[in-house]
Amino acid sequence: MSMFAVCARMCSVWTVMFLFMTLFIVVLAVFIRFQFLQLGLWINFEKMATQEKAPEERISQFDYALLPEMSAFLGVNALQFVKEIEEKEHRDREKMQKGFNSQMRSEAKRLKTFVTYNTFRSWTSQEMAEAGFYLTGTKSGIQCFCCSLILFGTSLQNTPMEHHKKFHPDCEFLLGKDVGNIAKYDVRVQKPENTLRRDDKARYQEEKARLESFKNWPFYAQGTSPRELSAAGFVFTGKHDTVQCFSCGGCLGNWEDDDDPWKEHAKWFPKCEFLQSKKSLEEITQYIQSYKGFVDVTGEHFLNSWVKRDLSVASVCCNGSNSSSFVNEELLLQSFKSWHPSYPVGAAALAKAGFFYTGKSDIVQCYSCGGYLHDWKEGDDPLEEHAKFFPNCQFLQSVKSSAEAIPDLQSHDELSELTETTNEGNLEESTAVSSIVPEVAQGEAQWFQEAESLSEHLRKVYTSAPFCHMSLLEISSCLATDQWLDCDLSFALKHITNPVQEPVVLPEVFANLNSVMCVEGEAGSGKTILLKKIAHLWASGRCPLLNRFRLVFCLSLGSTRPEQGLASVIRDQLLETKLSVTEMGLRNIIQQLKNQVLFLLDDYKEMCSVPQVIARMIQKKHLSRTCLVITVRTNRAKNIRRYLDTIIEIKAFPFYNTISILRKLFPGDLTRLRKLMVDFGMNQTWQGIQKTPLFVAAVRASWLQNRFHRSFDSVAVFESYMECLFLKHKTEADLLKATVSSCGDLALKGFFSSCFEFSDEDLIEAGIGEEEDLAMYLMSKFTAQRLRPVYQFLNPAFQEFLAGMRLTELLDSDRQEDQDLGLHYLKRINSTLMVIYPYANFLNCVSRHPSTKAGPKIVSHLLLLVDNKETLENISENDDYLKHHPEISEVMQFFRLIWQLSPQNYLSLASKHLLALAIRIAYQSNTVAACSPFILQFLRGRTLCLDVLKLQYFFDHPESLLLLRSIQVSINGNRLFKTDTPLERIFDKSQAPTIEQDYASAFELESEWKQSLDEKHEIIQNFQNMRLNAPPAINTGYWNLPSKQYKIPLLEVHVTNTHAVDQEMLRFLTEVFSAAQHIELHLNHSRGFIENIRPALEQFRASFTKCCISQCELSAIEQELLLTLTSLESLEVSETTHPQVRLVQNSPNLQVFHLECNSFSDFESLVTALASRKKLEEIKFSGQFFQANPFVIVLPNFTSLKILKLGIQYIPDKETAEKFAYALGSLNNLEELILPTGDGIHQMAKLIIQQCQHLQCLQVLQFFKTLDDDSVVEIAKVAINGGFQKLKHLDFSMNHKITEEGYRNFFQTLDNLPSLQELTISRHFKECIKVQAATVKSLSQCVLRLPSLLRLNMLSWLLDAEDITLLTATIKKHPQSKHFILSWKWILPFSPIIQEPIS
Repeated sequence: MSMFAVCARMCSVWTVMFLFMTLFIVVLAVFIRFQFLQLGLWINFEKMATQEKAPEERISQFDYALLPEMSAFLGVNALQFVKEIEEKEHRDREKMQKGFNSQMRSEAKRLKTFVTYNTFRSWTSQEMAEAGFYLTGTKSGIQCFCCSLILFGTSLQNTPMEHHKKFHPDCEFLLGKDVGNIAKYDVRVQKPENTLRRDDKARYQEEKARLESFKNWPFYAQGTSPRELSAAGFVFTGKHDTVQCFSCGGCLGNWEDDDDPWKEHAKWFPKCEFLQSKKSLEEITQYIQSYKGFVDVTGEHFLNSWVKRDLSVASVCCNGSNSSSFVNEELLLQSFKSWHPSYPVGAAALAKAGFFYTGKSDIVQCYSCGGYLHDWKEGDDPLEEHAKFFPNCQFLQSVKSSAEAIPDLQSHDELSELTETTNEGNLEESTAVSSIVPEVAQGEAQWFQEAESLSEHLRKVYTSAPFCHMSLLEISSCLATDQWLDCDLSFALKHITNPVQEPVVLPEVFANLNSVMCVEGEAGSGKTILLKKIAHLWASGRCPLLNRFRLVFCLSLGSTRPEQGLASVIRDQLLETKLSVTEMGLRNIIQQLKNQVLFLLDDYKEMCSVPQVIARMIQKKHLSRTCLVITVRTNRAKNIRRYLDTIIEIKAFPFYNTISILRKLFPGDLTRLRKLMVDFGMNQTWQGIQKTPLFVAAVRASWLQNRFHRSFDSVAVFESYMECLFLKHKTEADLLKATVSSCGDLALKGFFSSCFEFSDEDLIEAGIGEEEDLAMYLMSKFTAQRLRPVYQFLNPAFQEFLAGMRLTELLDSDRQEDQDLGLHYLKRINSTLMVIYPYANFLNCVSRHPSTKAGPKIVSHLLLLVDNKETLENISENDDYLKHHPEISEVMQFFRLIWQLSPQNYLSLASKHLLALAIRIAYQSNTVAACSPFILQFLRGRTLCLDVLKLQYFFDHPESLLLLRSIQVSINGNRLFKTDTPLERIFDKSQAPTIEQDYASAFELESEWKQSLDEKHEIIQNFQNMRLNAPPAINTGYWNLPSKQYKIPLLEVHVTNTHAVDQEMLRFLTEVFSAAQHIELHLNHSRGFIENIRPALEQFRASFTKCCISQCELSAIEQELLLTLTSLESLEVSETTHPQVRLVQNSPNLQVFHLECNSFSDFESLVTALASRKKLEEIKFSGQFFQANPFVIVLPNFTSLKILKLGIQYIPDKETAEKFAYALGSLNNLEELILPTGDGIHQMAKLIIQQCQHLQCLQVLQFFKTLDDDSVVEIAKVAINGGFQKLKHLDFSMNHKITEEGYRNFFQTLDNLPSLQELTISRHFKECIKVQAATVKSLSQCVLRLPSLLRLNMLSWLLDAEDITLLTATIKKHPQSKHFILSWKWILPFSPIIQEPIS
């Protein structure tokens, strides 16, 4: 290879390596920044709401205790990184709008802002909205609607409410002041506290009088004009923003910006006489029809509700942040089963005060604030004691706010004289909307009383512990929890008449409960949870949105029979024998209440299996007019859609729910929880596996079963999920096993064809029926705007898990057909790149399924791949696969470039990966003995990194180390060099070639991501500065052996950008040196390193056989230390203080010597010393120090020389060149020759070629700028005459004196080079050559005469389409066509100049 080609190749390698570092560091820096924000390491904020505080005030809060932990997790200086983040967040905060945001008073609206929220957080959207925050849209910033506190990070230790209180305790929202906050489940309709007297109604006939009542209208409701309210007949009550119609007495509140008072009046009180006098029937109808939600619902439905506010624990803990909103008194009371009756305070009183029993002595703990109390005495009031010791408890504050929720109406300037309470006998003048119990005829009293009694009983059922206590897994009894009811689910709403889906939040779902609604979702997606949550919220009285329903029936259709009556179903599932309900009585109740009855029907399968009475309600909804919510799995939804009005689809379970649940269940294991978030953040494939609550339950089960395993393991979660399914379906175990096997076949077939979507036909072919419910625990079905349904596995990683499990089963089978099929799939993995990416996760799944038969087969196959000659260019990137794994595309590009430009580096990476995988498979399948022959064969003569010695195999089999060639260890510092690319240094834009348009394809513009390296320099350097430089861990595997009887044959130590060495690093090097027979030291930009490791160097100096020093200024002490390394066999010095001649003289075993510098004071003494080293096999000189005459004189003395590299050295005169030529002829062992340049070499080129024909071992020959037409043909003639029989690489790049005719004659003559693998005939891009078709034809024929040729480099050859076609056809005919590479395109940092065609 020419020096120019070498330079270009090295530039490319350097560029690719640097680009990978750039990609890795930028991505890692972004990820680490994200992790700091999400793991609760810190939070900063700024007080902005009040005018008294300076706007530039900034307060930062760091949790310094976590910094060491986070530094260890992420490998950076946490404190430095946090400070940089803080400054960036401060700049973002300054740009954001401050002040009270009346548009975000509604908690439901705040909640809605989070539908686009990145769910990879430790706070739930529900928690943030409850704490007054909404998503701003500026990065991940959230802001309080009241005080404008802005937070960018979340925390595992604290909830949003706790952060809000801690950082902004003076926020009026937190202080409970009237700032207009609208609870997420609140409604517009309010119950009148007073009724207007007859004379008041007369007075308020005047709009002016009504308007005057608004003089203290609250600031937060200014978006609704008092003038418009008074015009619509409303009077301000003086309470919050509640207004009352002077005519009908209806009360409305919770006004939001741009509300239309007339529309609200018409919607909720359409029978109002004043309304009807001002608006026509058509206008009123239009108002009602245009109202969003609440179809056929009026104010009476809310005012006549039977559901009353409950001030017990169940109803007041809805704002709790530390524990579930659905903890109730009964659940707390159950914990007191072992409470001793002699204790002076009763269990009921303690439960009512929010406490549960710890089981120790008389110690109780608050479920909300976590506070402990004990030593109870007679007369103690638990609620008072609670408030005394824990006054900030959220539960206590909720109790207080609930107790104060309906105080007596405060006096108001106008209304205090004009209103009186209902017990004064003026109800006859008021509209009946305020009555709690409507008048019923005497004959109707029975059904009314039965309905009211039934409602009361249902509410008790839905707030009972058995109803709320949900267990999704049976693996462990402690997995049962009520936290599921408190989780956020993600919804999308779609009306049957409009196919467009709209993301919605739960309050919007409740507003749309009418007629027949279907809830679609996959198995375990949370459908049952949703129905139970609705029933519980209704029964507890904490959801006014649901108060319009007088009866709610939550029934499981899976537990019914088609012939069963409705009353029978309700008795069996909800009432047992506690209440008698007849079919006739229930029918009468439903007919009377109509849309005030809500049926929650779970687990719909098909209409024929549903009780007939329920089927009629679904099919003939217009008759019963009840509201039905039906849950159905997505695969069964098709046959019910025709009866629906609205579909609610449950989307993927938000990740923050996973964190929230685990945080509550494992509050003492936050370290593991942080590690979980790190693992998820680093692996995008894992981030979709928690898509259903059932999967989250599997995560919890995995944690319980692997308490001491800190890292997250997706395969363990999948295994827990499968265990859950088999426990859930014990009675169908055989059928489930067959279903899993069939799905495994489909997953395996799809995986190897990069197919992740399947049709009905695919399922049938695999033996899976479309209506197979068990399969839908493994797959999901959707239509996605298509005419035909499509099936997917729960996520791509889960498909890989099932595929890996099935492959192991096939290979382990006793049936030959199964084994053959398994081997067929295994052989589809035919390159190392497939193992590294994209099949890494699949093979990890394979490794987790123990199999005595499959283990050795897989290990053998994988280890043989490393030496497979299959090139990466023949591995196609499947677009469909990358669509489902977008995160691997850039990484695959990197590995491809490394393979092309530096195969040795690539194979080192691949070897490490495959060996670790093979050993893991061997151990997990318990087949180490059977796999050892393959492992030992793989290790023979190989170079691996230090990490592999941590594998258990090298502890069990330390003798295997002796088979290795070497072990590499890398030590990298923080300093980063200037990032201008070598190509940019070599070329400038003024050198751009001028070519015709037809040949423009011979050049490619260097990609933008290469050109922008300078822009990334600051980011990379900052990250490098923060990176921690701890030595590699050596505490497992081989390093645990008490004595190192078997030592590393050769240790290669590569040191870059490292100057100072601390004691920890010195101890590490000393231990590693002690385990090595021989040591090679490679230093790059590491001044002072040798001096810093002096103790270790002196102790093991006899072991050092190679020293390679690049760009290091050596001190006098360091030069003296080098002189003590008398066992050196290789010395390479580049751009460094030149070595003393004594160093060569002190190295009797020297075999390799490289020197690159611009001056050497005593060159003659150097070459004389080198000539005395009889074992010297390799010499490389580079730089201006070279002197031709002294070197040529001693050259014949290098009788053992195998490699001579004199590229870019200069021999100007003919006489010296002639002597050089004859000296070459005496170097009988020479294998590689890189010739110098100069006029003398040009003149003696033919003689040099003739002398080289005597070099029977020559494998590499390179000329640079010295050949012409005659001398290049001489090469071909020598080959014909039997020379160069072992030549593998022939390079005559940049030889611009060769004409097209000379090339053509060379191609026509060249033959008899059986070993040639690479031919390089490239030219400088300013010396492009446009050749005739005859020349290309001669080249094609020549290529076919070179049977071993693998690569042809011909840059700057301007080839047209016909030329390319001919060469492509030639390559296809070549014996090495599968691996042949044609390189003919220049990649430059600028585009060529296109020559204008001559007209």
